[in-house]
Amino acid sequence: MFCPVCGREYRQGIETCRDCGNALVHELPPQRGEDFIEYEAKQSRTFPVEFTGSAREYFRIWIVNLCLTLLTAGIFSAWAKVRKKRYYYSHTTLDGTPFQYLGRPIPILKGRVIAAAAFSAYYVSSHFFTSLLPYVFMAGAVLAPWVLIRSAAFNARYSAFRNMTFRFDGKYLSALKAIYTLAIIPALLVVTAMVFAWHGQYPAIAMGGAVIIFGLSFPWWIKKVKGFIIGHTSYGSREGSLSATGGQFFRVYLMAVLILLAMMVLSGIILAATVFYVKDKPLLLVALGAIPMYAGYVLAYAYVKARGTNVVWDHTQFGPVRFKSTLTA
Repeated sequence: MFCPVCGREYRQGIETCRDCGNALVHELPPQRGEDFIEYEAKQSRTFPVEFTGSAREYFRIWIVNLCLTLLTAGIFSAWAKVRKKRYYYSHTTLDGTPFQYLGRPIPILKGRVIAAAAFSAYYVSSHFFTSLLPYVFMAGAVLAPWVLIRSAAFNARYSAFRNMTFRFDGKYLSALKAIYTLAIIPALLVVTAMVFAWHGQYPAIAMGGAVIIFGLSFPWWIKKVKGFIIGHTSYGSREGSLSATGGQFFRVYLMAVLILLAMMVLSGIILAATVFYVKDKPLLLVALGAIPMYAGYVLAYAYVKARGTNVVWDHTQFGPVRFKSTLTA
């Protein structure tokens, strides 16, 4: 029998360590990441992921990042991201061991320069050279899978636990299928709407159909993209998998839409009840209608983030390791 904290060995029959009071185990946990997974699977124990940071410490990092980013016209934002992630990772522990963020600011800065150049190309083509806009969209559609792969590979390569980094091996064609399989019909409707617009006709019907179809298929699209990222991420020899269904994501987004609709109805009721009393104060009237709407957006966003995260982690598995998320909105 061994103490998992101090490593002291005891004879059979003793259940707790005399020095530190921890429960004894039959074998010491290994230090390497992949062996650690096998060890925990055999032990069949549950460990909470704990965050040990404080608001005061993070505020100091945040305010310095903000000031230096403003002073350098955004250039320092890459270094700010590294500082922020290192703080988050180093204060997030599993079984007492913190995660590690190994990212460097220069690659992040290069990526943001490329993103700024892409946005500039879109802005110039949409405002000054509109004939080039379709080609810019086509280039963006071709590059989107590559951007997804590079981003996922970067996050995996520079994230580590117990001195072992994660790995992402997704390929361009797989990313292409994940992104565009469910977007083919909405995309065709958008193209049809653009053709109608170029011929001076009303594209509202085609565009409305594209919005409705894409809205209904969006939860399945989210599931497909997240499944692609998790399914091609591995820790040691353990590959990730996502067993969630599109229907589970659909229920999350449906509830978010219902929250928005409820707040819209509340906004209408408030306006109808107060319009005769504040009709001479238009700013107050706008505020009375806008506050419930903004509150609805905040509530819906928080609900999607919390429940969506729960769906993802509750159905994610790396080898024998499973997860349980209990976030509330």
